[in-house]
Amino acid sequence: MRKSIIETLIIGLITLIIPSTIKAQLFEDKELFPNTTVIKGKYYSGSGGGGFWSLDYVDSIGRIAIKESYRKKLLMSRSKIEYDSHNNKIFDIQTFDFNNPERIDTFRYEYKYDNNRIIYQYRKLSFNDSTVIKLIENIGDSILIYQEKAFYFRPKTGETDIFETIYTLKYRNDLLISNEIYIKEENLKEIKTYEYNDNGRLKRRIIERILNPEQKSFYVGGPSSDDESYEYKLDSQRRILKYFKIINGKKLKIAVYRYE
Repeated sequence: MRKSIIETLIIGLITLIIPSTIKAQLFEDKELFPNTTVIKGKYYSGSGGGGFWSLDYVDSIGRIAIKESYRKKLLMSRSKIEYDSHNNKIFDIQTFDFNNPERIDTFRYEYKYDNNRIIYQYRKLSFNDSTVIKLIENIGDSILIYQEKAFYFRPKTGETDIFETIYTLKYRNDLLISNEIYIKEENLKEIKTYEYNDNGRLKRRIIERILNPEQKSFYVGGPSSDDESYEYKLDSQRRILKYFKIINGKKLKIAVYRYE
């Protein structure tokens, strides 16, 4: 599967993740949920419910340790997550998959740090597939340039395809304001810009694409657009209770959350 297709599928799945201050940043956010043991989420298509919901079990310091996803009463998947001392995941173990109930998949992560910043990440996807991301330039801590190389083995040919992507992340007041993505093999450039509310949560995301004539952008997994805004209802601990998207002037309910 081509890397661009994989990334598109991941974009669709982001709909099912609690939105964070730096949603869509290169590395996953390390949002903690203190004074919480369980997070229950319900997910919508933007108008009505589709019967999808989740249970996230939180450890003693507020990290999500077990994730379960359901369709109505049916368990679809379960995964266990382990972390390092920086609260970055080092193991993501899928202990149950409805489509492959006998199979256990383990994604492994390794990091190198400069203070608290990730300067290197190795991600093991399968026996033969992996990605490596490393910081190649730091301009005053306000512009960070990372190189990603993704390695995908083709069993039929015995060869490994290598895809290279360059990410140029620009920050202002410690908030990510743009992410320029260049996929070398496809000569594809995408620029994402971000705006924030006063509390630091994402308010708006705009995508500008520079595509080859034969390329088309598309989304899977939920209502999405190249220009979309976000609204939240928060509780007294600033946790998200309700999450909405605004697309073409229309407000769509995406998810609701309950905390125990």
